[in-house]
Order: sequence, then C-alpha cells, then structure tokens
Amino acid sequence: MSVRALRWLLVPLVVVPLAWLLVASLGRSVPRVGEPAPEFSLVSIDGQTVTSESLAGRPYLLNFWASWCIPACVDEHPVLIDAERRYGDRVAILGVLYRDSPEAARAFLDTYGDGGWLHLSDPGERLAGAWGVLGPPETFLVGADGRVAARRIGPLTAADLDAFLAPVAAVDR
Repeated sequence: MSVRALRWLLVPLVVVPLAWLLVASLGRSVPRVGEPAPEFSLVSIDGQTVTSESLAGRPYLLNFWASWCIPACVDEHPVLIDAERRYGDRVAILGVLYRDSPEAARAFLDTYGDGGWLHLSDPGERLAGAWGVLGPPETFLVGADGRVAARRIGPLTAADLDAFLAPVAAVDR
C-alpha cells in the first residue's frame, strides 16, 4: 500500500472520532448560573454516600480538585480551609476528585491539611462532565434553592472568597 493511500485511510480514522466528539459535546447541556444544579449520588473517600437530594435546602460549594493539580490546588487549599472555618455552618463544602485516586487525595490531605469536609470520588468523571468541568481547580456554588449561584474556573483566592460566597452566605469578617 502506498503512503498516499495510507494517508487517506488514516484521515477518516482521525477525523470521524473527532467529529463525533464535537457533535456529542454540542448536545450536552452544562448548567449556567441561575439554572438547576445537576443531580448526583457519589461516595466519599471515607465511604459516606452524598447526594444532591441530601443537600436540598442548604447552599453548597462543589470544588473539583486533584492531588496532581500543582500549584493551583495547593494554593487554593488554605482558602477552602478558611471557607470551612468561616462559612461551614451556613454552606456545605464538598471536594470532588478529578481524575484522581482516593489514596492520592488522602496523601494530599495528610500533607496540606484536612479541612473537615467530604471529598467525593467521581468514577468516570460523570459529575465533572455534567458540570462541564475543564480541569481542576474549578468551583461551583449552589444556592439553597438548588440553582447554580456562581462558577469559578481556576483557584479561589482569599481576596475573592467573600465575593464568591456572597450570593448564598452573609459575609462576616
């Protein structure tokens, strides 16, 4: 078989799957601010099942992160610990592992501190896909009404923590 014929054979093998991915992603609905949050049921790295239904009526912060997400997730971690300390009585904080293992997550938490919130395994990144997560860290705020209140791509900083949580929690400094 000639190189030219082989090239024309390879083009459809590459183009067809890429076109399929594009078409599949166009049909996927990603929640926007003001829209209902995707429903979920996941198990934490400690074995506790958490569902969106169990969070109904309470605002929650959903943080997609990974142990390999350095330095962004490392820089963001103390901000989330501060958020738990300051807002944990009003806003549930949940970590969602993004393409990471529970063992690696535990090692990260042992190194950088465990803020006391649950960290959920997301096999196959189904929840990440439902939210349209591009990569860690990415954080969503869901109001008590179950609607998306805010989205942050990239690490939360101490400077923007209050503004991020303002839609659902009274800010106190």
